[in-house]
Parts: sequence; structure tokens; C-alpha cells
Amino acid sequence: MKIFNFSRSEKKETKQSFQLSNLIEILQDGVAISNVSGELVFLNRSAFSLLAIEKNQDLSKINFFEDCIQDQARSEILKQQINQRGLVRNYELQLRKTGGGVLDVILTINIIGDFRQQNIGFLFLFKDVTELKKIQQQLLQSQKLESIGLMASGIAHDFNNILAAIIPNAELIKMSQEKSNGNYKRAEIIEKSAHRASDIAQRLLTFTRHNDGIKHSPISLNRVINDSLDLLEHSIPKNVKITKQFDSNLYFIVADDTQIQQIVMNLVINATDAMPGGGTIILKTENFQIDNYYQVGSLDPGDFVRFSVIDSGSGIPLEIIPKIFDPFFTTKEIGKGTGLGLSVVYGIVKGLNGHIEVDSRLNEGTRFDIFFPVDKSVAEKAKFEEIQEIVSRDLTLLIVDDEDYVLNILGDILEFLGYTVIKQHSGQEAVTYYASHKDEIDYVIVDLKMPKMDGRATCAELRKIDPSTKIIFTSGFDDQPFDEESLAGVVGFLKKPYSINVVAKLLEEIFSREEVMKG
Repeated sequence: MKIFNFSRSEKKETKQSFQLSNLIEILQDGVAISNVSGELVFLNRSAFSLLAIEKNQDLSKINFFEDCIQDQARSEILKQQINQRGLVRNYELQLRKTGGGVLDVILTINIIGDFRQQNIGFLFLFKDVTELKKIQQQLLQSQKLESIGLMASGIAHDFNNILAAIIPNAELIKMSQEKSNGNYKRAEIIEKSAHRASDIAQRLLTFTRHNDGIKHSPISLNRVINDSLDLLEHSIPKNVKITKQFDSNLYFIVADDTQIQQIVMNLVINATDAMPGGGTIILKTENFQIDNYYQVGSLDPGDFVRFSVIDSGSGIPLEIIPKIFDPFFTTKEIGKGTGLGLSVVYGIVKGLNGHIEVDSRLNEGTRFDIFFPVDKSVAEKAKFEEIQEIVSRDLTLLIVDDEDYVLNILGDILEFLGYTVIKQHSGQEAVTYYASHKDEIDYVIVDLKMPKMDGRATCAELRKIDPSTKIIFTSGFDDQPFDEESLAGVVGFLKKPYSINVVAKLLEEIFSREEVMKG
């Protein structure tokens, strides 16, 4: 079949044909030519490579419409469009590779005619957009995560407001009962459950990166693993058995509870997903010493805690292992994984100056080993503290919050601590009241997140009335940046949810500091 017909001399025709064929061969896009039935008669170098067709393969036995286009329904649509319009331009679809696999492309099809304008074949031009699709999916994933983050931040804010009422009420109930009383124990359960809920809210804020900074402290890895398993209790299938092999004399690691829980939960969930038919997950902790004769990653010799997660699942293919810590890389179906779990784990471990290793064999299971630096000179701080002795001060505090239950419990705490309390439900009400009673008020505690007039605007209006007004901001979550003007007069920040001890300690620090500055 003669495809190109030039009217010049044979020498020029040969030269131009040679130049044209060279041009087609160096194209990065695939070029294919078929007869009118769709059977291939020509492929350029890129087309052979993209479709994984062997050079010595008989092209006449490959029909582009039937063998190369993955979706036969789309193939029929393309044929109809060609017959109606004479061409198809920039059509996105998948082509089937020889031997398996698919290729995301943008396809253009033109009819090839002879000198009588009769259709004698088709010219297919296709661009590989596989990488472009990956970038597009990553962008969509990022946008989805951003939307989830905004929603999670709002949930965390509301959550913290509710907990700000629950925790102090539970503490007040405990203080009014003997320890042997059943109500004391019930209040203690409420308090501990509320603190767990507060940790969940904090994880939401950590996920969205809206937090007040990660605070590392000495923690027991065994305890955090147990806490994480409690949270995963209803997520682990009954056919998956978890075995704990904990060193009872484990060194403390210096880290953040929430971050370690993220590590544990991500690794356990991944191990569970690798065992759809059930299996065993071993969680193991042990003290581990690295010396000059045993190198682990780039870690310096010293004492470490090794945390191992070992599953009996399907294993990870060897060629995939180098990619598993890459952001957005996942082998799970769409909608079943973000591809961020292991990259988050990797980031946290590196942030703690630790090291993570993986060993996996197909159909034999996977083992993750994480090495955490330790500090043997410290001990873990108690999670819950008894109410400490209260230092009473003769001060009047104006508190402003649009949530009644938060306003009331904060008022109860402050009155319990010996302060005179005035409550206002909005910024407008507070400004109006303050204008007439500013000489009676020592400090103003203002919620940052309020409708109409928020904490910043309220603070600005109060300082217009009296530039020396002392402000304490309070919030469960705030993502707005502070400028110099909005921080004027601010002497402290009370983070929700709070306990009686937290409120007492913070106020004592603020008032003591103010007295020193006056003196």
C-alpha cells in the first residue's frame, strides 16, 4: 500500500521520504498506520516501545481497534466518529500493551485517503500521559486531603469545646466524692475517656498540620502501643490475631504520644490489609544496642528501643519495596488508600532521629523494624494529676464565649479557684459591659472563635475603651495568623480542652508574671 504520493522528481521524493521517515522515527509520541480494517502496517519506534510490541512481530495480525484499544465500547464509538467527522482529536483512553498492562494516552485518528479521496487506512497518533495522570491524581488527592483537613479542623474545634465542659465537670465530681464512692470511680472513667477523646482531636489537628507544635516528652512505648490497640479495637478483623511481645524493662523514648500512635496504627492497619484471609501480627519491643560492629542505617552507636511489626501476610514484591515510603504511592484500590500512611511513618521516625527498615518476602509476610533513640535518665510523666493546692487571688475576670456549656464550666472552674466571675455570651455584649465596668475587671478571657465579632475583634474594641486591658485568649483550634496589633494586650493563651489544674497553673503563671513586671 502506497501511503505518501509526491509529485516531485524521484530523487527529491526519496530525499523527502527519508527526511519524513526520520522525523517520524524520532518522535516521542507513538505513530501507527493501519489499513481500512484496522490491521497495522506501520509503527514508529516509540509505538513499538509504548505498546510493548516486538520488532519481528507480524503487524498484520494486530488490529488497532480490536487488539490495542482496551475498551471495545469506546472502540466502536471511535469508528462512528471517524465515519461521521473524518477524524478524532485528543481522545483520552487506555491502550492495551502486548503481554498485558495498559497505557493511558491521548489519541488522535486521521483517515488516510488516496488520490481519489477514497479511505485506504488510518493514521493513529497517541501521546503517553501515564505520568501526567499520576500527577493529576496526586493533585486531586492533595485537594481531597485539604478538604478533609478543613472538615477535620472544624470537627476538632467543636470536639474540644465539648471536652472543655466534660473534663472539668468530671474533676469537680471527683472532688466532691470519697475515692471509695462509686460516683468517684464513674467520674474518673469519664475523665479518662474525655482525655482519650482529646487525644483523638489532637490527632485530627496533627493530620491537618494545625497544631501548636509537637511537644516531645519521655513516654513508655509499651503504653502507647496498648492505647493505640484500644483505638483500633473495632477496626481489626476477628480473623487477625495480635500477639504482643513486650520488654517489661523497656527504656523510655522521647517522643510525642500522638505521633507514635500514628506509627502504630498505620503499620497495624497495613499489616491487616495484607492478610484479607486472616493471620497473625506480632508487635515486639526490646532494648537494642548499636555498637561500632553493628551498623543500622546511619544511626550512631548507642542505646535504642526497637519496635517491630511482623505480619504473616502476602508480602511486598521486591521491585515495590524502594517505593513504599514515597508520598501517594499505594498498591491499594482507588478509595482504599491515600498512599500517605508509610510516608507519614517515615517522616515521624526521621524527625525523631530514628531509623526504619523493612524486610518482606512474597507469601511469607513482612517485618518493619523501627529504632527509636532513648534517654535512660528520664521517666515518664504521669498522665493524670491530682488537683493541686489552690492559691486564691482577689481578682475579677470577665469571660466571653458563645457556647453556653463552655462559658458555664469555665465560670465554675474560676469560681472554684476563688475568682469573681462575670460571663458574657458574645463579643458585642462583652464590649458593652466593659465600657461601663472596666475599672472593676482585672482580666478578660476571650474565645477566639465566635460569630460576628471574634476574639481578635473583641480584643481590639476592648483596648479602644482601655489600652491597658489584659487579655487571655482561649480556643480549641485557631488557624488564623496573629499580627502585632491582634496580640496587643494579650498576656496568655488557654487551650481547650482544659482541666482545673491546667487553668489554675496557667492563671497563676500569668498573674505572677504580671506582678513581677509591675514590681
